[in-house]
Amino acid sequence: METHVRIPLLLLLCPLATAAAQSHADSVVQACMAGDSATRWRQVQVAWTDTLGKPWSNDSLRRRLLALASADQSVRDVPNAADSMRDSEFVRRMRAQDARDSAALVAIIDRYGWPGRRLVGPDGASAAWLIAQHIPGLQHEALRLMLAMPPAETSRTDVAMLEDRVLVSDGKPQRFATQLTDANEFPPIADIAHLDWRRAEAGLPPLDVYLCMMRGLTGKAVKDPRRP
Repeated sequence: METHVRIPLLLLLCPLATAAAQSHADSVVQACMAGDSATRWRQVQVAWTDTLGKPWSNDSLRRRLLALASADQSVRDVPNAADSMRDSEFVRRMRAQDARDSAALVAIIDRYGWPGRRLVGPDGASAAWLIAQHIPGLQHEALRLMLAMPPAETSRTDVAMLEDRVLVSDGKPQRFATQLTDANEFPPIADIAHLDWRRAEAGLPPLDVYLCMMRGLTGKAVKDPRRP
């Protein structure tokens, strides 16, 4: 089986980055991670992306999901997402793409259930998450289906980011501090004293590293939620 083409880790850690700013984003991430000595979150990421001796059963479905994820990212491939959201034509194109992606993912779920690692490999499973997280009408059901699967079938990082998105949309405190407002502020975070432990177990870098990434990617201040 060929080496899989995984969804870039950057998309999981810094969802604001797009291909249009990939080179800059890569340099920001490298600089922010240079001084990071934490190991647990890296171990979680490596365990998820490792495919040695772990083949998947439906490569055609995997390729279909990767194509859908590529289309999802392409329509969002703009230098400044916040500015683009004020462009009615951009919003129209994005919503049209999301509607197509939603219909396609729902059809896949109806036929196969949630596409997990054994079915479509780690990058195929993360592609399904990437699509679902951009479609509010699918987020709750996608999270329910992912949480119902055996832990090895879904990425801890994907689950954490989708859980935060659902919690914030429901007006509840997020658990992993992955969501920011348009003003680059964190909505409320539950049990912030143990935040970095939860992030590490979910395959997310320490909050200091994430803050550095967000500041570098947006070019704007991001308030540390641990400080008044």
